[in-house]
Amino acid sequence: MKWYILVHYGEIGLKLSNMNYFVDKILKVIREKLQGKFRKTFKVTHTLKRILVDLPEDFDVGRDSAEYVEVLNKVFGVKNFNFVLEGVTELEELGKQIQANLPAIERAESFKVDVKRSMILPYKSPEAERYLGGVLLSNGLNLKVKLKNPDFAVWVEMFNNKSYFGFKRYAGLGGMPTGSQSKLVSLLSAGFDSPVASYMLMKRGARVIFVHFSGYPFGDKQSVDNVESLVKILSEYQDFSKLYIVPFGQIQKDIAMNFEVPEKQRTVIYKRLMLRIAQKITFDEKADGMITGDSYGQVASQTPENLLAIHEATILPLFQPLIGFDKEEIIALAEKIGTDKISSMPCVDTCSMFGAIHPEIRANLLDLKKYEENLPMDKWINESVKNSEIKML
Repeated sequence: MKWYILVHYGEIGLKLSNMNYFVDKILKVIREKLQGKFRKTFKVTHTLKRILVDLPEDFDVGRDSAEYVEVLNKVFGVKNFNFVLEGVTELEELGKQIQANLPAIERAESFKVDVKRSMILPYKSPEAERYLGGVLLSNGLNLKVKLKNPDFAVWVEMFNNKSYFGFKRYAGLGGMPTGSQSKLVSLLSAGFDSPVASYMLMKRGARVIFVHFSGYPFGDKQSVDNVESLVKILSEYQDFSKLYIVPFGQIQKDIAMNFEVPEKQRTVIYKRLMLRIAQKITFDEKADGMITGDSYGQVASQTPENLLAIHEATILPLFQPLIGFDKEEIIALAEKIGTDKISSMPCVDTCSMFGAIHPEIRANLLDLKKYEENLPMDKWINESVKNSEIKML
């Protein structure tokens, strides 16, 4: 019998007149990811709000499914998916097909049959579920029926005059397909927050470009290595990524050596300048906004007064998906997407270099602008972008 992957999407189905645009995007992503992984051509089709992936003739669900799950687990827009066999719609014969392909069931006490039938068939879904469940029970399936949260399930869908049945359903990531929204620029550090913030906007369909501010030569190179590793992990969700490594250490030292800038104001000024540099890159990339990993009140630079002062430095939209998250919630998400181990590695944070022992927590915007009048901000912005190292990862 022929194997397929049956994919369901969620939010895409709510797009009405725009749905075809988003469907085309997710079809393209699934096809390209599978072909990139297996070096084979895949037929990926859309029918009746479902996606069918035609699997190779030599596909073995026990041997090969894990590799396919790994691919689809990193496709945004997927609600759930399962490996299915193509069957008939006549219930007696379908029951025999399901029985013949029933996998070994271990440590299960309950089961159900879930049927979504075609409207043109002469029976209703509950009738089909009872009939097929009865076939399995009469053929020796020694489990009790449990319709809610059973240990084992048979999933059956009927459309286009065929049935498709499988025995395990995998949850997808949800969200919107990669590249279905516009480009955004993420200010990326080697810590926990900004990689998770980037992931959350990628999940909304944004194509994310990364900008990292390096303290080199005054900081260690470890932070750059860690950031490159983080971008490689995040790239698995969008195929490839562009990373700008912006030299920032000398600028920080120059600000620290300027005695007209109070020590406690340095961190806020660093942040304002970073936003201005990232803003220029955003314009150059024709992107539509920037992403930061700010969490309300988490550190000194993220007090409401300081966020107001820092955000004033840009005219572009700032997307801050973590603004209401606490650190434990952020770390839990980092663990989920696989960035936690790298983010927990020790390295020197850019903003901690040449920073104040007691930084400002209620910056005054008028004072900051006065201090910045003594700094060559435009020169630093242009030179930083010009001297950035760009990598494709």
